[in-house]
Amino acid sequence: MFSNLLKKVMDAMAGSSSAPVVAGSFAGRWFTTFGPMELQQQDDRVQGGYRFNGIPCTIQGRLEQGRFVFQYQEPGVRGEGWFALVRPGRFEGLWRPDGEERWQPWIGERDFEGIWDSTFGLLKLIQDGERVFGFYEGLGSSTIEGRAVDGKMEFLYREPQAAGQGRFALAGDGMTFEGQWMQDGANAWQPWKGRRLVQAPGQIWLVVIEAHWQTHLLDKEYSFGNMLREFFARVPGVQFSHRFFSNEAGLRQWCRDLMYVPNPVVVVIASHGTAAGLAVHGQTINPQALSESLRHADNVKLLHFSACLTMQEGPLVQELRGKVRFPVSGYTTSVDWAASAIAEFTFLDMVLARGLSPADAAAQLPRLLSFAGDQGFSGSAYPAAGFRMMMPEG
Repeated sequence: MFSNLLKKVMDAMAGSSSAPVVAGSFAGRWFTTFGPMELQQQDDRVQGGYRFNGIPCTIQGRLEQGRFVFQYQEPGVRGEGWFALVRPGRFEGLWRPDGEERWQPWIGERDFEGIWDSTFGLLKLIQDGERVFGFYEGLGSSTIEGRAVDGKMEFLYREPQAAGQGRFALAGDGMTFEGQWMQDGANAWQPWKGRRLVQAPGQIWLVVIEAHWQTHLLDKEYSFGNMLREFFARVPGVQFSHRFFSNEAGLRQWCRDLMYVPNPVVVVIASHGTAAGLAVHGQTINPQALSESLRHADNVKLLHFSACLTMQEGPLVQELRGKVRFPVSGYTTSVDWAASAIAEFTFLDMVLARGLSPADAAAQLPRLLSFAGDQGFSGSAYPAAGFRMMMPEG
């Protein structure tokens, strides 16, 4: 059975183009965490194959409540998993080998959907049917929107100081595009090329976006992000990035940049805070600035506020509830700095090094460290921190 299915898969993948994309269907060519994948779908049955490091592997299963629930077979291992369509151009899912409990992410993108290393820097494109829109930062925060049919896209772009039109054409293997652009008022086309970036298996990013704690020159320098960098340097597969912000514009910039990372990301925002929102230099940042900046960051696995009071019911929680697709955690109290550091090292270690989901790690945290929850004990050196996690709706 395996050899027959494998032959069908290889015959399909050897074709010059993918199967037509059908709305709500998994059928077609995908670019995934574990290599290019070709799927065929008939009613509720889905089967196909992918090439992991150039080695052909098979995948087959059924649709169950909108998810493709599957078994996969590689030369030396087999396992199970599921995919769910986020939109026609993207699926997200989890997988695990037989005999293991830990689930790991597996994502796929097709057509123009995805992150591209392009002539004008990193380009994030989102495809929903024929409509394609996206963002790039090469000359400042810029937008692109157009229509794609049969691997060709025509679009309008807008930059801080210019606007114009353009066109892209996907290469036969779907991994690159060739294109041109022309500014409004000009009469000469210029080249715009791109190369697809794909998720690297087993790699996750820890991104710390931190406010400047110091208020004057005599303050001692310290940074929670630097502490996290040293601690997680020991964990294979964890990539680290650390950025500072001092106002709303800075926070918007670094949160917006998250959508250009192809791998899963755990985000820690470290600052002062209140129930109204994050506070920097005595000013409260509008919570809407945060939700808008994170709106298209499909790759965020967890957002943690290393800040006081941010998970109290208030404008920040109300703004994020129902608008983000990832768990959000933080504290309901004016948490002790040392207590929060101990709790967060433990919590993040469970997610990044032990492979627990954010929800499972959050459930374990107050059992491992009683002060992290709502109930401390008499004489405790650390008051109860009131750690909370808000799961995404749906």
